[in-house]
Amino acid sequence: MKRYLFILIFFIVSSSFVFSQKVVAAISSLKGAVMVKPAGSRKYIPAYKGQMLKSSEWIKTKDNVFVAIVFLDGSNIKIKQKTEVQITSHRQTSKQLKTTLNLTKGQAWSNVASQGDAGEFTIKTPSAVASVKGTEFDLEYNVENDESTLTVFSGEVLFAGELGEILAGAMEASKNGGAPKKVTQEELPSWQQSTDPKWAFNLKPDRMGKQQVGTEIKVAIQTLKAKSKKFDDSFEGAVTISSQSSDLLISGDGSSWGSDAEIPISKGRGSIVVKSGKQGQAEIIIEAADSESNKMSFEYYQSKSQKKQAQAKLASLATKGGNAEVNDAIQDKELVGAAVSSGTGSIDEILQKLDTGELEGELVLITNSDGTVTVKLTAKPRAK
Repeated sequence: MKRYLFILIFFIVSSSFVFSQKVVAAISSLKGAVMVKPAGSRKYIPAYKGQMLKSSEWIKTKDNVFVAIVFLDGSNIKIKQKTEVQITSHRQTSKQLKTTLNLTKGQAWSNVASQGDAGEFTIKTPSAVASVKGTEFDLEYNVENDESTLTVFSGEVLFAGELGEILAGAMEASKNGGAPKKVTQEELPSWQQSTDPKWAFNLKPDRMGKQQVGTEIKVAIQTLKAKSKKFDDSFEGAVTISSQSSDLLISGDGSSWGSDAEIPISKGRGSIVVKSGKQGQAEIIIEAADSESNKMSFEYYQSKSQKKQAQAKLASLATKGGNAEVNDAIQDKELVGAAVSSGTGSIDEILQKLDTGELEGELVLITNSDGTVTVKLTAKPRAK
């Protein structure tokens, strides 16, 4: 019976922390390039319609960008352009949540479902706190003058700020907790009625199912009307395609590759090419101004010949480095799989750079209890 070898490659090892959070909401609609920052991360990444949101995640919108969110309890939130907000939410019962939105800049409209005895919904700004049990309201925070403005459409909101704590009712507004004032229908915020995107995108790959690592997949892009989802040839401009994995590369014409690309669309049509240097699943996100973003997933596998080549390169590295233990251990074994655990670059690229001396690495052999062995390779730029 053959034994198996698994290679785990680390490239420029870095520490990371993974926070286990449960899904509390989903993006029901968005217009333009909405960005989400996962819990424990410093980096914002592109969002897409239908994306699940977890507690402690941040959402950011720029100019002419809007997003709508629906929570598990049925509450609906719309976030205006130029807004930053963090979601913190925990399940109290099967249908009730304790939710806090930390609004650090911008404006949010909320239609909060009845919270019952256990539920709670709060929006905090640096200058005020709004607490509700089932209400439609709008809250704006102006960073320049540190002013929080509450406008209640229906229901009641307990509003506390530097001017005091008040209970604002339907068709009332308050600044920083000051005495509520009556507002007319014309004075109510109306921006939340104009947040729907004009266009959406249909992505169609020329290859379906799992593909061998390195295989180029051409993806046709079609522009659709967002509401009807019918083809719209009036779109002229560019879309942004972003890879959600360092190993999945994008090209407009198959000549130059990168993790993102600006792709021209003419008469509602365009195309891209993608390829991956790592087995497993990876995604791309397409977005454009006044449009609903979309996500597409690809799955790649490593062929037997690719595994043999990787094993041969590893053996060569072990020989050059004088690591007879690793070289002897892999001679009579078959490679099960190889993966880049952290950092950037494909397996082939890293092994090639190690072979040419651009990188330097350290091999560690681990013998497992089931007879298999694991070779860990830590690679980093060669010291100058």
